[in-house]
Amino acid sequence: MTPGKRAAADVIWTPDDSFYDQHYEDCDYEGRRYYANGADGYVTVMESPEKRNVLDILANGPVLYVSMTYDKGMSGKWGLVQYVLNDEGQPAEDYSWDEGATVGWIKMEELLSVYDGYSFAEEHRAEIQETDEGAAPKVVMPDTGTIYLWEYPGSEISYGTLESMESEISIDQTYQDPGGDIWGHSGYYFGYRNFWINLSDPGEANPELKPQEKPKLIPPADRKTLESLPKTGRSGLGLPLTVAGLIVLTIVLTALVIRFMAVKKRAEEKTADGGRKES
Repeated sequence: MTPGKRAAADVIWTPDDSFYDQHYEDCDYEGRRYYANGADGYVTVMESPEKRNVLDILANGPVLYVSMTYDKGMSGKWGLVQYVLNDEGQPAEDYSWDEGATVGWIKMEELLSVYDGYSFAEEHRAEIQETDEGAAPKVVMPDTGTIYLWEYPGSEISYGTLESMESEISIDQTYQDPGGDIWGHSGYYFGYRNFWINLSDPGEANPELKPQEKPKLIPPADRKTLESLPKTGRSGLGLPLTVAGLIVLTIVLTALVIRFMAVKKRAEEKTADGGRKES
């Protein structure tokens, strides 16, 4: 509760996932979108970070929403995703709890973040100014009667609009764009989180965009390659089940051989002792 700092809480949507329900205290909120970008041209969607059950294999390229991350144990960091397949067979973001959606975990090393508000804050860290209660600029309802909320200054993604102001919008950061407009960032306002408002022109519906180049992704694997992949043992958490089974079988057979040799040796020793006594 630092003076001059503000915080707010809200309900966070998460997929209906049994592993998350059991380990929610070890999970962190992510709330970011990522490109599928596996090193071999695809990403593997697993039932959980601790199971090798493969739910799906997706070629590189589609965008997936990661709601939560899990980073415990020896397997690295994992992201929780939920999606449905569209008419073209490509994953599309899904935020329902209806049956039919795929809910699973992907290694974060197989994902590449989409440019978003966090990326903007990192890129313009030196230009973004922190504010406090006394010096924070005010948001004024424009003559148009609509305030536009944006993912970041110059973004094409609108978080929504406000037709009225139930209370003052708290601004905790400001940024001046190349055109001279002043933007304000707010962490929370009646369900909206981490958005920017063009304070110089809050009613501007089509701000001048800063084109963001799509990152260079690893080329996607073709359909034939994807169809040839096994549905187990692709997570890197352990050996494929067939190999693991052979190892277990080898251990069992070795134990039986050792036991047989030990029993045989004891029998030979008893026979030798009996012969000495009779002589």
